[in-house]
Amino acid sequence: MRALPLIPALLLGGACGSDVQVNRLVPDVAVAPGALDFGRVTVGEEGILQLQVANAGTGPLSVHSIALEDAALSEAGVYVVTPPELEVPAGDSAAVVVSFAPDDYRVFSSAIQMQTNDPEAPLVVVPVQGEGVDGGPDIDVEPTGLDFGTVAVGDSATALFTVSNVGDAPLHIDRDSQQEGSGAFVLVTDPRGETITPGGSFAALVSYAPTTDAGDAGSLRLQSDDPDDPTVTVTFTGNGGATEEYPVAVIDAFSSAHPGQTLILDGTGSYDPNGNEPLTYAWSLVERPASSLASISNPSLAAPTITLDVSGGYVVSLQVQNTLGVASAVAVHSIEAQPEDSIYVELTWDADDADMDLHLVANDPESWFSRDDDCCWCNDNPDWGVAGDSRDDPLLAGDVSDGGGPETITIEDPAEGEYFVRVHYFQDNGAGTARATVRIYVAGELAGRYSQQLTHNQVWEVAYVRWPQGYVVEEGGDPYPSDERSCRI
Repeated sequence: MRALPLIPALLLGGACGSDVQVNRLVPDVAVAPGALDFGRVTVGEEGILQLQVANAGTGPLSVHSIALEDAALSEAGVYVVTPPELEVPAGDSAAVVVSFAPDDYRVFSSAIQMQTNDPEAPLVVVPVQGEGVDGGPDIDVEPTGLDFGTVAVGDSATALFTVSNVGDAPLHIDRDSQQEGSGAFVLVTDPRGETITPGGSFAALVSYAPTTDAGDAGSLRLQSDDPDDPTVTVTFTGNGGATEEYPVAVIDAFSSAHPGQTLILDGTGSYDPNGNEPLTYAWSLVERPASSLASISNPSLAAPTITLDVSGGYVVSLQVQNTLGVASAVAVHSIEAQPEDSIYVELTWDADDADMDLHLVANDPESWFSRDDDCCWCNDNPDWGVAGDSRDDPLLAGDVSDGGGPETITIEDPAEGEYFVRVHYFQDNGAGTARATVRIYVAGELAGRYSQQLTHNQVWEVAYVRWPQGYVVEEGGDPYPSDERSCRI
C-alpha cells in the first residue's frame, strides 16, 4: 500500500491545535434588483432595464452563463440578455442589460439564470416580467387646412391649428418636419420639436402676410413617432391660393458633429422651379444650447459656417428669395453636437466677467492641484495611464477666463480608474455669485448634468466617473473655500 504524502501543516488550518488559519479567496455574488418588471410596453417597441452583478467576496467572480430560462422567448427576441458571461473582480460590479420587445398583447414571464463560481450561490435566478400592450402616442390635428381668405398686401392675418395627443404615451414632433410652398406663411408658435403629453395639445399660430396679390399656398408636413400616422399635412391658403411654384430652400449639412467642430451649411441646392435666379439667402440660428455663443458666419451667403461651441442641440433655418421678390417657405435643419471621446466633461457658467476653471483629478480626490494627478489650466495635458500613450491622457481644450466658457476636458481611451470632476471659481472680476453647469458625457451619451451657485474661490466637488464601467456618481457636497490656487510642483 502506497503511503500518503505528507501534507504541510500550513494547509491544515486549525488541525492538531494549530493556530494557523487559511484565508481562502472566495467570490460572493449579489444581484440587484431581485426581479425585473418592465411593466406595460407597446407591441413593436422596446424597453431596457439593467441588472447590477456585484462581487462582495475576496476572490474573482465568474458568471460563466447568463441566459433566459425560456429559450423560445430568447430565440424570438422578446427578451435579449447581454452579455452571455461576466468576470467581476473582488469588490467590483458589472451590468447585465435586458431588453423586452413584446410581439403579442399578453404578459411574458420568465427568469434570467446565472451560473457562477460562488460556492454558496452556484445558480442565481432573477424573475423577469413584462406585458405587451396596444398603445403609444396618437396624433390628432384640427383643422388640417387653414384658409386665410382675402388679405391685402402689407396687411397680415393669423389662424390656429391644434396638435393633440390622444394616445397614452408622449408624442414627439420631429424638429426637421418641413414647411413647403409660399414663404408668406410663418409659424409664429412652432410645434416642431415639441413633446406633447398624453391628453395634451399644442396651439400652433400661423401668420399670413402676402407680398403680392396673386394668391398663396403652402403646407407643413408634421412628422412624429405616432406608429399609425407618422406624417400629417396641414395646408395653408391665402387670397384664393395659387398655381405658381415657389422657390425651394434646401439645406445640406451634417445632422451630428462633435463640440468645437465647424460645419458648412450648404444651401447651394436651393432652386427656383421657374428659373428666376440668382437667389438671395437668409440664414438664421433658431435654437442653440443655453450656454452656447454660436452664430452663423455671413448668413447671407449660400454656404456659411457655424461652430458648435458646446454640446447639445442646434437648429438652423434658411429662406431663399427669387429675383421677383418671392420667398420660399423656411427650411429647418437640426444638428446635435455629441462628443466622440470616451469621457467628455464640459463646464459653462452664467456670468461673462467670471473666471471658472475645470479640473479632472485621477483616482485620488485629494490630489487637488497636484502636478501629476490634476488636469487643469496649469497642467492641461498630463501623462496618465500608460506612459507615452496619449490616448489615455486628459486634454483641457483651453483655459477660458471669461464669457461663460466653455471649458472642456476629454479622454479618448481612459485607463481603468476613477476620475473626479472639480470646479474652481478662480476670479469673479466683480461678477459676484455665478451659476456653474457641468455636463459629463460617457461614450458619447449625456450621463450627468449638474448645476451649482458659487462665489469667489469656492470649490465644487461635482461627480466622479468610474472607468471602464462608465458609472457617473454625483458627490453632492456643499462648495467650500479653496486653499490652493495653482499647481504644486
